[in-house]
Amino acid sequence: MRDKDLYAQILGIKSPWQVSGVELALSEGEVTVHVEQEEGVQHCCPTCGEVSPGYDSRKRKWRHLDTCQYKTILLADVPRVKCKEHGVVTVSVPWAEPGSGFTAMFEALVIDWLKEASTAAVSRLMGLSWNAIDGIMQRAVKRGLSRREELSMTQIG
Repeated sequence: MRDKDLYAQILGIKSPWQVSGVELALSEGEVTVHVEQEEGVQHCCPTCGEVSPGYDSRKRKWRHLDTCQYKTILLADVPRVKCKEHGVVTVSVPWAEPGSGFTAMFEALVIDWLKEASTAAVSRLMGLSWNAIDGIMQRAVKRGLSRREELSMTQIG
């Protein structure tokens, strides 16, 4: 199995995204996985879902779970679209939440660690700042609250 295919399966990268390359930097202890979108993909506004014309792209990177004790980084040019209603917005990627510098899998690992240890301990363990850990925790709380159902009171007391 080729390295690109291996990482596509490990990361769950599916069409219209594909792994275009993998770089190993032994001296830095880092694996960089390059992800790109297939040609001719129509983009939608992430807010309203309306098909919108492309505007440009921005290079973004996300920290992923380590690979054999090597820090793993995803790197991609993420398209931006010009929506009639919402203006210029960045297209969503399937592996991370908007505004996060971490993949969903990485954030899930941090949340699991936070169930067992303090923020400071998880920060030391993962090699992240306290603020980064707090940001992951805040996004998890926001996701949880959004899934919560409204309860209507039938009795008081």
